[in-house]
Amino acid sequence: MYLSLLLLFSVLWQETLAKTPTNPLLWFREPCSPNDSPYHSGLRGRNGIYWGWNPDIERGDNISMINRATGHHANASTVSIFSQINSPSGFDGHQLLRHLNEIKGTGAALIASVMPNGLSFNEVTPAIAADIANVVRQFTDQGIEVWLRFAHEMNWYVRPGTYRGNSTQFIKAWRTVHSAVKDIEGCMMFWCPNNAKTMDLYDEWWPGPEYVDIVGMDIYASKTTANFRNIYGGFYEAYANKYRKHFVIPETATKPDTAELKQSWLKALASDDLSAYPCLKSISWFELRKSGNDVMKKSMGNFR
Repeated sequence: MYLSLLLLFSVLWQETLAKTPTNPLLWFREPCSPNDSPYHSGLRGRNGIYWGWNPDIERGDNISMINRATGHHANASTVSIFSQINSPSGFDGHQLLRHLNEIKGTGAALIASVMPNGLSFNEVTPAIAADIANVVRQFTDQGIEVWLRFAHEMNWYVRPGTYRGNSTQFIKAWRTVHSAVKDIEGCMMFWCPNNAKTMDLYDEWWPGPEYVDIVGMDIYASKTTANFRNIYGGFYEAYANKYRKHFVIPETATKPDTAELKQSWLKALASDDLSAYPCLKSISWFELRKSGNDVMKKSMGNFR
């Protein structure tokens, strides 16, 4: 009898180890407690705030290259990767899965930016959501924490038609995905609109606090006077502080891309005392080279 119980415990324990993040960042943590110390051993700024990168994967960069180039003794805490749903017939997540082993080797959490480019919000069915969940599980089963940033910048991408639908349809799609992943150990739903001129413009896209684990906003600093309070303060109070959610900056840099502006903005985020914002847990620097009218043209030399 005791042997059977020991065997059962061993199986359950192995299952727990397999499906719980090996190096957790936000999993298990209180969202807004000032006394909650970081668990993760990765790169951090002042106040224990995690730092990571959006590497320019399509141009040959990867998180391992950035880890070497930064010259720090700690690896990036997060890596952000974009992946498109190109058809209502299914989602295989290959843009994410091809980096699974590398991410596992660095110990980073994955910010999975899953973009419904090839279908409307109304076409995000339970079957599509199940495909997303299947991809997420392949990471969490390897002990990788996943922050699922589904349809990020929804309030922006509907304008050029990259995403198709309205806010009501978005919320339905979001909740469908949430239903598929809510029981996955180590997966957290990450709601992230683009910067809007007024706070009321976010409200129509808010899925509801019971459907969101992490909140954040994408914006690029354009003045040397930029700091956390005057860039994120209103949004932070309205969503992170009000609903007691983790606050993460998943994508930021500067516009224009000048050395003075970059240094000023990095200092404001990495060196300023941000202890007044205990929900703030992580920041990710956008390290992609864009073309055309975009000004984010960087090189790996920026890290040295």
